[in-house]
Amino acid sequence: MARKVEIDVRILIFAVALIIITSVGSAFAAYLMITKNIPGVTTEPGVYVHKREIGPTYELGNFIVNLSSPNGLQSRFVRTEIVLELDNSKNLEAEIQRREPQIRDRIISILRSRSVDQLSSPDSLNTLKLDIVTEINNMLISGTVMDAYFVDLVIQ
Repeated sequence: MARKVEIDVRILIFAVALIIITSVGSAFAAYLMITKNIPGVTTEPGVYVHKREIGPTYELGNFIVNLSSPNGLQSRFVRTEIVLELDNSKNLEAEIQRREPQIRDRIISILRSRSVDQLSSPDSLNTLKLDIVTEINNMLISGTVMDAYFVDLVIQ
């Protein structure tokens, strides 16, 4: 009538041990993948910095520019020094040098359009860098500017 199923105790212990080892191994692998330091990325939440070699640079010099003032009563200014990172194009540095007056004019226009509040907000410098790089790249014929660095920045 009812068949009695016999299970060897050794097989049962082996199966339970295998399940435990597999579970612990999977949990450890998941832990390593989650906490693993990815090369070039920081572990701080929301901050991602790609580590790479910096390309050729070009110093644009100092800028002292009046900032936009919504009420027009208080005169504020920014003083900064900007360095551009260029790609490895052969004629790019020569073109940047030829177009330096145009590039400086565009950067001054961008800076003058900003207010103190706009430059003081979080991410404002990243937005400003992006605007500067985009405007310069729109002017260039050979090569691209990879990034802009503020070597010195004072808002007063």
